[in-house]
Amino acid sequence: MQLILGLTILFLFAAYLLLIVYYGFCWRSIPDSKFKIQNSKFKISIIIPARNEEQNIRACLDSILQQNYPADFFEVIVVDDHSTDNTAAIVLGYATGNIKLIALKDFTNGQQLNSYKKR
Repeated sequence: MQLILGLTILFLFAAYLLLIVYYGFCWRSIPDSKFKIQNSKFKISIIIPARNEEQNIRACLDSILQQNYPADFFEVIVVDDHSTDNTAAIVLGYATGNIKLIALKDFTNGQQLNSYKKR
């Protein structure tokens, strides 16, 4: 009885091992996709809402600029929602033409509002 149980367990383990090896072989046989973006005609806009993101905005912008999408076909718009830190200054420090800053305080005309984003 124990011999049959042991052989059954060994058979199931061997079948499972072969299945995993087969799945690994099939996974590696899938060809990599080669997406060509040099002929892309799609222009995209990346909108980043930011409020007091001084510690994160530089890493966010750097990661976007490291993409391999052509710089002529995308723009980054950072919307500063009344930050009290150096978020706007960091964004303005990026001299590339496709990064723009929109400060919401420029659109409130000095009024004290509770819902800036709706405005």
